[in-house]
Amino acid sequence: MDKSEIDKIKVGDKIPPYKVKIRKEIYKKYNRLINEINPLHFNKNYAQKLGFKDIVVAGNFTFSYIPKWLINWSGDISSIKKISVKFENPIYLNEEIIHKGTITKIENKNNSKIIYGIYVVEKNNGKKVTSGDFKIVFPMK
Repeated sequence: MDKSEIDKIKVGDKIPPYKVKIRKEIYKKYNRLINEINPLHFNKNYAQKLGFKDIVVAGNFTFSYIPKWLINWSGDISSIKKISVKFENPIYLNEEIIHKGTITKIENKNNSKIIYGIYVVEKNNGKKVTSGDFKIVFPMK
C-alpha cells in the first residue's frame, strides 16, 4: 500500500473480505507436514465420539489465513505488529470461511500511522468461528 492509500484509511473502514475453502487434500498435507498427533484433527470417529460432527480443523491451520488476509490488504508482512485470536466454534473440512475486519482506531506517532482493528471469521451461514483484533504500523517517512 502506498502513502496516498494509507493516508485515506479512516476509522470505520472495512478491510476487503477474504474467503477460504478448507480443502481436505491441503489439510491432509498440512497434518503430515507437522506430524499432527491429536486425533481430533485427523480421525472422524474420534471427533464424533467427542461430540463433533467431523474432523475439527486445527486452530493453527485456520489462524494462518488471518495474517495472509492482512498482508493482502496492507501489502507488507512487516507492518503487522499484533494479532490476537479467539477460537469460538469448530471449522470442518470442506467448509468455506470468510474473514471480515473493521478499522477501530488510528494513531499517528513517531512518523508512523498505527492502525487498530477488529476482525471476525464466519462460515457461509454467518456462524462466527474466530474473532480478535490486530495492530498494523505503516512507516510514514
